[in-house]
Amino acid sequence: GVAPAFLDVLGDTMDEGVALIRASRATFVRAGIEQVYTRRPAPPWIHALHGGDAGAWRMLERAQRAAYETLLAPVWPQVQHLHRAAFTRHALAVAALGLGAALADLTPGSRLRDAVWEWPLPSGAQDLREVRLGGRGLILRPTFHWRSGPLIQDLPDRPVAFAYPASRTLPPLPDGDHALDEHLSRILGRTRLALLRSLDEARTTTGLARRIGVSTATASAHASALRAAGLLTTTRTGRSVHHERTALAELLLAGAADS
Repeated sequence: GVAPAFLDVLGDTMDEGVALIRASRATFVRAGIEQVYTRRPAPPWIHALHGGDAGAWRMLERAQRAAYETLLAPVWPQVQHLHRAAFTRHALAVAALGLGAALADLTPGSRLRDAVWEWPLPSGAQDLREVRLGGRGLILRPTFHWRSGPLIQDLPDRPVAFAYPASRTLPPLPDGDHALDEHLSRILGRTRLALLRSLDEARTTTGLARRIGVSTATASAHASALRAAGLLTTTRTGRSVHHERTALAELLLAGAADS
């Protein structure tokens, strides 16, 4: 059935996830329990979670850790590989098509307009659902454990979390040390890919030009194109500017390194 929302956290490790769940506000816990147990009474130990009963919370933690060790731990390396593949493909789509088109590809019929993400409600409804990002950020969570429509967690003062089914037929990453580099160079161009790779630390336009063997004007033009694609940022200090890779660029290059 429906899982209570307070269990849906964004921890990077099992320990962090357990701690975030335990730190949930009492009102949030109560709302989640009431959401699940609308037609039948909650078992006493679950009801005791809302009251902050230490024994009930220990029981929940033991259950979560046992479930992880039994179901996920044996296959977690494969799941992580599939996650990296899914994120790399999304990053390539953002670099080639832009963020709006990449998000629309994840949810057909949706569109991104002025930091508002809209998409049709289930079949038969005429209205659109709206998520107003408002600078909070958007966390994408491809999952291989959910096969229905996308799941959205839109809580105040937190990034919007968007979980969606990863492809059933997700192909493996290209084999070979240089295969993904070939894919990236087809999209970005070899010079722009070399420029991104040279940004292992912040560099000026002149420094980039020297590093990849092009003129300063050429380096500046390529940096502008990569900045427009969300792959680097530029800051000015006095008369010089410094360029740095964004998290999206790091994801692309990390995918190439993993292949």
